[in-house]
Amino acid sequence: MGLMQIGRDFASKAYNYGFKKPFLAFSEMPLMDKGYASYRANSRKVIDGISIASIILKDGVGCYMYVNQSLHNDKIPEDKRKFVAALDLTNGGLMILAQILMHVTISNKIVQTKMFEKIFGKYFDRNSKKMIQAVLQNTEKYKNASAQDISEAFAKIKGSVCDAFGSLTSLFAATTIGKRVIVPFIATPLAGKVEERMNKNAKKPVVDKDTRNTYDTSKHVKKHAELKNLNVVSG
Repeated sequence: MGLMQIGRDFASKAYNYGFKKPFLAFSEMPLMDKGYASYRANSRKVIDGISIASIILKDGVGCYMYVNQSLHNDKIPEDKRKFVAALDLTNGGLMILAQILMHVTISNKIVQTKMFEKIFGKYFDRNSKKMIQAVLQNTEKYKNASAQDISEAFAKIKGSVCDAFGSLTSLFAATTIGKRVIVPFIATPLAGKVEERMNKNAKKPVVDKDTRNTYDTSKHVKKHAELKNLNVVSG
């Protein structure tokens, strides 16, 4: 057996056990059946949900890393670390919340329909449909197509375009408007409140009894006063 054959056998086994069989087992899980059903019922909703979930997961991990880094960054003055960490925490939390709210709002069917009709409605109105129907019926391929067939095809195209528009606008609203416009506007004021809460919940340092200052300063103050009075009398 040559080296080429050994390499092919290894690649085949790696593909089967590292990719094919795990994915096949994953696809046969009961959870995937529910996922398939949801996707078939409303593919746009599933795709949008996965997209927003991945963005939120990424921002959540990034928020944790930024906060942890700020609290242990020696380049930041110690008295400023908690504020920087509070700013990172506030910024991350608001980004996640804003993206969820913007996605839920913009992806709403009523909102999507109004936005789509306002921007692209003129391209799918009755006049546009009649014009396209006349053009198609003058071609050799669609000359026998009925008005109902063309109308149904036109409605499907409009629905697909509307779904694509909804996906793009919901992602744009979540990642741009929510993340870059709304969050920076309110993150800094809230960071001060978060810093106060962090300081309030922080444990005060415990002073060991062996290192606590046990010197009685009252004796020193009394002696200093007596010497001062003596100097005044002698003067």
